[in-house]
Amino acid sequence: DWFGVQCTNDDVVELKLANNNVSGTVALSGDCLGKLNIFDLSQNLIQKIDSNIGLLENLSVLDLSGNLLQNISSDLSTMTDLIELDLSRNNISGSISDELSAMTNLGKLNLTYNDLTGISSSIVALKKLRSFEMYHNENMGRIPLEVIDFLQNLLTKDEQKISEKLRSFVTNSDQDYFVRSMPNQVFEWIVDRSSRFVLDDKSLSQQYCTSMLFHSSNGKYWSNKTNWLESRDECDWYGVQCPNDDVVELKLANNNVSGTVALSGDCLGKLNLFDLSQNSIQKIDSNIGLLENLTVLDLSGNKLENIPSQLGLLENLTVLDLSGNKLENIPSQLGLLTKLSFLWLHENPNLAGRIPSEVAKLMMRNDKINASETILSNVPVSRSTIFEYGTSQFRAFNDILYRYCMQQDEISLTSTDLVYQYILGTLYFTTNGNRWNQNDKWLTSANHCTWYGVECNTDGEVIIFDFFNNNVTGTLPKEFGDLRKLSYLGFDGNSLRGSIVSEIGQLTNLELIYLHDNAFTGSIPSELGLLTGLTSLDLHSKTLSGPIPKELGQLTNLEYLYLHENNLDGTIPSALCNNSGCALCNNSFGIDIVIDCLQVEECACCDCY
Repeated sequence: DWFGVQCTNDDVVELKLANNNVSGTVALSGDCLGKLNIFDLSQNLIQKIDSNIGLLENLSVLDLSGNLLQNISSDLSTMTDLIELDLSRNNISGSISDELSAMTNLGKLNLTYNDLTGISSSIVALKKLRSFEMYHNENMGRIPLEVIDFLQNLLTKDEQKISEKLRSFVTNSDQDYFVRSMPNQVFEWIVDRSSRFVLDDKSLSQQYCTSMLFHSSNGKYWSNKTNWLESRDECDWYGVQCPNDDVVELKLANNNVSGTVALSGDCLGKLNLFDLSQNSIQKIDSNIGLLENLTVLDLSGNKLENIPSQLGLLENLTVLDLSGNKLENIPSQLGLLTKLSFLWLHENPNLAGRIPSEVAKLMMRNDKINASETILSNVPVSRSTIFEYGTSQFRAFNDILYRYCMQQDEISLTSTDLVYQYILGTLYFTTNGNRWNQNDKWLTSANHCTWYGVECNTDGEVIIFDFFNNNVTGTLPKEFGDLRKLSYLGFDGNSLRGSIVSEIGQLTNLELIYLHDNAFTGSIPSELGLLTGLTSLDLHSKTLSGPIPKELGQLTNLEYLYLHENNLDGTIPSALCNNSGCALCNNSFGIDIVIDCLQVEECACCDCY
């Protein structure tokens, strides 16, 4: 009379406790339920099955689906009369063990929705098996060929015909076996499809391959899945474009595609463009390397930590966008992509170190606009960092290539444009340009001379850089020293830190420097003495220290020198007091110098702060 217990002749023959909050361990005492035939414990919270379950010698049906089991108990192997075993929707991991082969009467086995990674070939001993379900074990490795042959025997005649067709159309597949239930329901779907529609050979193979993508990447949750797996013609499915009935483009950007992108063999051999950008993809299957005609692959804005080395087999690839992911490394095999013109790797915060030399050489060799050679010949200081992941130099270089490819009909980059956009790009990324108060037009297709704070001469060379009070943080890049025509440098009223780079001494056209009210540390670079055209130098900031370099005495045109509110020591070069030309100075020396007299030795032309 107890709930779930059914008896025949006072023998307990069925226990049905499905969805009943059963938890913990299922334990039995000896062989006291020797007549039990059906045991249903599905949809509970069971974590373990006691070894005595093997004593249920007359059990024919055991349903443990929808629980929390982590392994298949070896004691199940003693249940040689079991006909149906359902272990689906648990947390079972590892390989299917050899012990199951002892269950020689088993006719139905369900292991779907677990985390199984392999299967033993001993399963072929289950000669009475007629139904074997194992789909949605996402990490399943290669299936032994003898198991594939065994599963072929479970197919109906119609299913065998479709399986043979797919084997002939879809070659080079290393993980799709055209049998039911492995590794997902794609084969079942294509069998049902073939029973409802007359599909020619091309459509059969293309629908099989695209449906594999749909199932592996959680297609039922896509933002737009219009007509997918429903309309007769795959060319009507959302994002699929088919000139001459060949799938040549798959555009599924920003469509909530997630999980794994898996393809089956080479059944999409004409695919030219594959756009999966701005999704939540975590893994790319190795079979992507079989898309031999692919020229554009956009995987940007996903959750990829690794990419398969087989991408190096895509010999026709010209554009590869891997930006905005979580990549930890880049395979050297990408160096085999001899036609690649654009490779974007920016916004991958987990990348560290240098790009593999094979890939760096490829980027330089296939640089469509000759950007790398032009930049490095004009900005040699970047040679050690331009191909190092995460650096501002690498990001600026990638940004130029990206904008050129995306907007090549709108912009025409001269050598001058390339160099200046690169240098300004390094500044943008080094000083957190996305947080500036104003960054109008920066890193857009607009000419760099129109970017906020930048002014140029008629040749497009930057001559004025005025970023007063613009929330500029970070450090000045060394590349800034290659703005050779710069006459005005204004970063006053910001939060720049670190040292004032010595490369500033290369800016021999500078007349005015305003770097005050920042957070620079260290000493005043002696290289400032090379800027003989300088008329105004303002470095008061409260943070500079060390001696005043004697090289400042070479600045014979200097009219204003403000060094106060620092921790400087030493003396002002006496030669500065001989300058002339400061019409507005409050003294007769022709130069206005303000110092901290408590630290710096007074000079005849100095004003104390």
